[in-house]
Amino acid sequence: MLQTLVLGLGRSGAALHLPVLSRIGESGLPGLFAEHPLIAYDPRPVDLRHLPRVRVATSLTEAMGRVDPAKTVAHLCTPPGSRLTLLEELARNGFRRFIVEKPLGAGRRELDRIGVLRRRYGLQLAVVAPWLVAGLTERLAKLVRSGEFGALRSLTVNQHKPRFHRSLTNSGHTNACEVELPHAVPVALRLGGPAELVDAEWTDMACGDRSIPRLGSAQLTLRHEGGVTSRLRSDLTSPIRERSVTLSLDHGIVTGHYPLSAEDDHAQLEVVAPDRIEREVFRDDALTTFFLRTYRAFRDGLPVDVEVHERAARLLIEAKERCARRVLVATHAP
Repeated sequence: MLQTLVLGLGRSGAALHLPVLSRIGESGLPGLFAEHPLIAYDPRPVDLRHLPRVRVATSLTEAMGRVDPAKTVAHLCTPPGSRLTLLEELARNGFRRFIVEKPLGAGRRELDRIGVLRRRYGLQLAVVAPWLVAGLTERLAKLVRSGEFGALRSLTVNQHKPRFHRSLTNSGHTNACEVELPHAVPVALRLGGPAELVDAEWTDMACGDRSIPRLGSAQLTLRHEGGVTSRLRSDLTSPIRERSVTLSLDHGIVTGHYPLSAEDDHAQLEVVAPDRIEREVFRDDALTTFFLRTYRAFRDGLPVDVEVHERAARLLIEAKERCARRVLVATHAP
């Protein structure tokens, strides 16, 4: 049975990982979770009294000492670019099972170094990817494979939400490519196959008399090996929330809507074809599904797919580099 160590108690650690893991533990899953508190640590003071199964350590050393590394899943919920040192220290201390927040690496050096650590210590690394295990994604992939509506020609992902407050008060993300698009890129790779970056751009966020560089919106265009084109768009200044994926096939349009928040964990799927229009609504608690599948894989010694996340991270890194070069050229233009 597995123990849990959550490191980093920002939004992902304190508001997503720990509440979901607490609910799973309370539901009683014999043989999966040990009868052991969830151990958590963050250098900043955090009040988690609303989660009675969680014990917050006062230091990283204390946190590591309160679990058995050989039986523990370590959740790294620190921001992109800041988890390499932590991963290396945990690996040196005997931890081998990790759940890492997306993206896997924020830069080429970090991503390459994570690969070295994974091979050197035999680490099992799972990247938080609820969209990949979501029931909606499963339905979309099955529909594409079936060929019922012909070949997939293009796909569009829209991930829009207003994110002014967090962008103004939190420096965890430095550009819009790191916020929502790490959800979308692995899904595009699963549905469309391996891809190369065609274009990328980002914009600044304007709020009153302030401007936050690179955190307004981001857009990526991918070309897949089979000829499919993906357009992935994220607007963090949008007045409305949207998490949708649209597939254009030879003989129909399929649109899926992922749940917008934990307040309503239902997805929607609409098919528009010459001979019919169908709409389906179904429960799709993808984050819970992700944790259950990952813990079971860790318990049973099964492999977890990290390669798709390495490819996704490299595409996002290339996109950020291309956007930065475009800004540099524009800045020095006569």
